[in-house]
Amino acid sequence: MSTHAMSTEHREPSFIRKYIFSTDHKTIGLQFLFTTLIFLSIGGALAMLIRTQLAWPFEQIPGIGKLLYSEGDGTLLPEQYIGLVTMHGTIMIFFFIIPMLSGAFGNFLIPLQIGARDMAFPRLNLLSYWILWPAFIMILLAMFIEGGPPSAGWTSYAPLSALPNAVPGSGTGQSLWLVSLLFVGAGSIMGALNYITTILLMRAPGMHLFRMPMTTWALLITATLVLLATPVLTSALILLILDRSVGTHFFLP
Repeated sequence: MSTHAMSTEHREPSFIRKYIFSTDHKTIGLQFLFTTLIFLSIGGALAMLIRTQLAWPFEQIPGIGKLLYSEGDGTLLPEQYIGLVTMHGTIMIFFFIIPMLSGAFGNFLIPLQIGARDMAFPRLNLLSYWILWPAFIMILLAMFIEGGPPSAGWTSYAPLSALPNAVPGSGTGQSLWLVSLLFVGAGSIMGALNYITTILLMRAPGMHLFRMPMTTWALLITATLVLLATPVLTSALILLILDRSVGTHFFLP
């Protein structure tokens, strides 16, 4: 009787598999962390441009003024200033603060604090991270596209965000802003579903709800609020896109 020798060789996963497309909650948490730090640096640079304009109004921005505002001599015009404020607020709120607090800390801490091996839906967890990148690419394109960056403020209240000709930047730049935030909202909903399911169903034996650390409670409440609020925000973004593209009247009389 012959037997087949079983190979016991252990193959280390490739760098891409281990650090880029890993479904491990710690790796995804670190991906959120380092990615949001990139977003922070860009948002911080925009904040410095805002302070430069306030300190030396109507003067050429040294170094990168002509690169950013090539149509003129590198001077930031009033109609471009509100676009700068819009982009700074959008990046800091939707691409730094929310992904940092929820995505980075939530992914890294929740399984460790409740005794779970991983998140309830590891692949959905990975998707909630990668969906940030098309959103960020679109928001960056909106800064440099013809017609100017979105200028309706980071809250994008109608009618400034609903009328394609309301202010400079209300054209293609504003449309890219709306689609970008749709991706961010989808990623937030995925993450919230994952956090709630993990906390409620995957706690270690003996880890009752009232034995959980306060950090986990805070993340659970945050995920619940996100799950309640983000679908409403996403629906409003879709209605705005319909007003701008097909002529509906959800926000316009």
